[in-house]
Amino acid sequence: MNPPRLHVFASAWSLREYPSATDEWSWPRKFAAIAAAGFTGIMSPPRPEIAERGALDYWAIGSLGVDDDPVPFFTRAAALGARQTTIQLCDVDTPLDQAVAAALRISLAAEQAGLPIAFENHRDTFTETPERLWALHDACQARTGAPLPVCFDHSHFAVVRHLAAPYWPKLNERPDILAACTQFHLRPFTGHHCQIPVTFDGVRRTPEYETWGGYVRELFATLKASSTATDIFVLPELGNAAPAYGLSCFPDVWVDTQVAGADLRRWWDGAY
Repeated sequence: MNPPRLHVFASAWSLREYPSATDEWSWPRKFAAIAAAGFTGIMSPPRPEIAERGALDYWAIGSLGVDDDPVPFFTRAAALGARQTTIQLCDVDTPLDQAVAAALRISLAAEQAGLPIAFENHRDTFTETPERLWALHDACQARTGAPLPVCFDHSHFAVVRHLAAPYWPKLNERPDILAACTQFHLRPFTGHHCQIPVTFDGVRRTPEYETWGGYVRELFATLKASSTATDIFVLPELGNAAPAYGLSCFPDVWVDTQVAGADLRRWWDGAY
């Protein structure tokens, strides 16, 4: 069986208020930069400007809770030609039964719009900890008979548990869930920081990033061996501003994003 195909997207967040809040690039310039850097497409909440992205693919992201109507989000995403959608689910203190009901309602809206969906594990949402995500997945699977689609952002789990390297053996707790996953937010992390510098200067990789690269290569090897997906969508999700996950001492975040994107493609192809 052939391994899945890899698609590497860039986040609009990496270019938010870039290079500064007062001199932010126009959307056409952002789209051109993303395409020139070799990314498959852009991830962003649905917004009218996305319609002008040209040949770039679109990956829609949003947050939906217990009282939210999911239909408008998926209607906007479908109108913009989204290829994938990701939802950050509910609040961190939402009861399990309410989160399950919301996830099933959101999944139905995505299906009716003809869009693939995955639920991202994320800080300050119902899926903030591994235990909560496993509980949500298993409860939904018990209701539907099918795995709940998950978008893994292991940076949040690593920070919640303050993991020490090597990361992958401690993060690969549910290979049954992983095997069906098609979406991954791959922000470079340590067990204490959910975003770290990729480089010192746009070229030389930091030692913390090199350690993180070991995690990615193990993840990729696992996916190639056990994934049931035909396509894998990944995102080197480094945020530039609003909110600023990086620190003032970080190098240029967009340059780091391009380096990480190139490394992800290289590692997938087996070049280390």
